[in-house]
Amino acid sequence: MAITVRRVEADDLDQLRLHQSRPELGLVDKHFSAMNQGRLIFAVALDGAAALGTALLDFESGDLTPELRNMYVYPSARRMGAGRALSSFLERTAREAGYSAVYLAVDPMNEKAVPLYVSLEYHPTGEHLFVEDPEVEQVDDGVEASKHYAVYKKSLTVR
Repeated sequence: MAITVRRVEADDLDQLRLHQSRPELGLVDKHFSAMNQGRLIFAVALDGAAALGTALLDFESGDLTPELRNMYVYPSARRMGAGRALSSFLERTAREAGYSAVYLAVDPMNEKAVPLYVSLEYHPTGEHLFVEDPEVEQVDDGVEASKHYAVYKKSLTVR
């Protein structure tokens, strides 16, 4: 598998819409529009023409700017490097834009994401965000989601 990551293009939208966890929210189209307005980067990991997952780098997250968020690797593509490739692409983009750190907020009950983020050198800040209605559930069915997300930070100045 040869994973590439790039910004989402209009031709990707139909394929990405098929993988939305909450299609009624129309997040693929909202994220693509926000990227075209310069508010975020919407990235896609690909194996050839097949999408493996997506992630955002949000430039309008207040104190958490820029924020890596909504990283979702499709179940059939997990543990193959797509998450690492997405985060690396977005971190490089943030560094090139002049940022010295990237933040993320994750449900502490997300048993898949937390170990990945720690292995990518994201460190807990001790801060939390309270979440009433998340855009995307971060935990598997049968696991009770937290009402707060733990905030993590990765320095982009240390290589």
